[in-house]
Amino acid sequence: MPYISQNFINDLPNQIDIVDLISKRLTLKKTGNSYRAPCPFHGGKNPNFAVNGHEQFYHCFKCGESGGAISFVQKYDNLDFVEAVEAIASEFGLKVEYDSKTKPVDPKLERYRALSEKVSEFYQQQLKNSPAKEKAVNYAKNRGINGEIAKRFDLGFALPSNKDLLLHFENTQQDVADLKALGLIKTGEYGDYDFFRDRLMFPIHNSKGSVIAFGGRAFDNKAKAKYLNSQESPIFSKSRELYGLHHARKYSRTTDYILVVEGYMDVVALHQAGITKVVATLGTATTPEHLQTLARTTSVIVFCFDGDDAGRAAAWKALKIALPMIKSGLLVKFLFLPDGEDPDTLVKKESTSAFEKRIKTAQALSKFLFAHIQAEVDFNTVEGKTSFLEKVLSLIALVTYNTYQQQLLEGVAQVVGQSIEQVKAVFTKQVKEVQIQAPVVTEYEPPMPDFADEGYGDYAEFNAAPRENKSVNASMAKMISLLLNYPSLADGTVEVRVRNIEKSEVLLELVRSAEIEEDISQEDLIQPFKSKSGVYQRLQELCVLTPYLSENQAKDEFLSALNAAERYQESARVKDLISNANTEEAQRKVMEGIQKSKGKK
Repeated sequence: MPYISQNFINDLPNQIDIVDLISKRLTLKKTGNSYRAPCPFHGGKNPNFAVNGHEQFYHCFKCGESGGAISFVQKYDNLDFVEAVEAIASEFGLKVEYDSKTKPVDPKLERYRALSEKVSEFYQQQLKNSPAKEKAVNYAKNRGINGEIAKRFDLGFALPSNKDLLLHFENTQQDVADLKALGLIKTGEYGDYDFFRDRLMFPIHNSKGSVIAFGGRAFDNKAKAKYLNSQESPIFSKSRELYGLHHARKYSRTTDYILVVEGYMDVVALHQAGITKVVATLGTATTPEHLQTLARTTSVIVFCFDGDDAGRAAAWKALKIALPMIKSGLLVKFLFLPDGEDPDTLVKKESTSAFEKRIKTAQALSKFLFAHIQAEVDFNTVEGKTSFLEKVLSLIALVTYNTYQQQLLEGVAQVVGQSIEQVKAVFTKQVKEVQIQAPVVTEYEPPMPDFADEGYGDYAEFNAAPRENKSVNASMAKMISLLLNYPSLADGTVEVRVRNIEKSEVLLELVRSAEIEEDISQEDLIQPFKSKSGVYQRLQELCVLTPYLSENQAKDEFLSALNAAERYQESARVKDLISNANTEEAQRKVMEGIQKSKGKK
């Protein structure tokens, strides 16, 4: 492909206004010689993010993110360098100058995308020509997928054997190495093997239409993992990408709304029914990055969930992520389906127009917010209304769009039957108290399980602990929360290390469950603890505390917490040895043991 001329890149800041560029994505307020807004990269309400029109530069005084127009669009829109330059040029009506002799910014990324396209073509050919294709063809037909829709989404077939993809590319050493980097080829005890086997394949496209990853659906509903996604890679991040976004833009006349569903089969089925304004998250909860992408595509985001407890819990997570992201002109709604139904099954039972009517009449975020909290309290009592007020106001405090925050406060006043002045007084006082009490947090840190409950039983990491144990308890809480949100963190090495940490029964059981079943759901992970009410409740809380990290970041955070717990345990062990060493000989042996331990490391 041609690459962009360096002269054009150098001159681009002189042809655009970074304030105009960023104001299309953020609500900027003039402050002195610059413009301010809450930072889109680390979140929060404070206007730490500054944009200087004279210098054509942005900088966050909290997290340190800074750069020019191209850097901002790359990070905010999740685009590579060339895509960012093209996007800026398009917004300002500039004609991009290309230079075929210019080297790409990172040739490895272009190579990965080109190889992913070849892999997609390979899977498509297997669906057309493989002797084993009948299984895949029959499955697609039974799910109501016709040839036109299969072609639209480039559906394919991964053969049952272990090395078909590997053998297809084995003559090119670079391709095999790249397939491993993308997670499509794995290395095990008996050598290399294909990651996807015996599955209907769904290529995952980025917003530009390039294949960047894959999803695979097992044909047997009893399979240990019905759905598998590619691992994260330099060209694929689950927390940023949305399945079907490229298709929604391409096959929809307008994007007056976008429906967000939970699986790629739902996306395909709705396209089959003529509903094309639909995307799906990729095996992860909705993230701020997802919402940023959607807000640039549409003015109405409709989250679609099952009507059961798990669906409403997922919707509640999405609501809490959406609150600080809402800005002028953006409407967020929630659609709950009947029990036992998903978009795929329901659109087949109903007419397309009936399903579209459900979308149009979806519940506004404010109504879901109020109804959800009302259901948690006894609203007919003074105590219940007080609890409702405290809970709902703590969430409204997350809203950064002042007009919307004002409207929510007025809505609360109507619900509790008080004046807006009374509600605002409580709100202001509550916000001040939180600001006074809140510690400075520089990274994701789930609250420590530092309260006792009779349901905790023998699970020591969930019982109230002496003050000196709070550090290890914090590490334990962090590991549990990360594992609940990223079960793929569990492996044999992690299990061995956790097993050696004292009082880690809950974490160890979670690790073992996650190892046994790939892509295990949070609900299934915490199910064994249901008889222990205190533990189960605490795990439910930690499920909600999604840290919104990439898998690689989550792994780093987990291992950091694990290292901290191990260091604390070792330190405690040494202190105990020293305190019990009552003679010079005993003290000498302790010191020798410490020196030997350091030597081994």
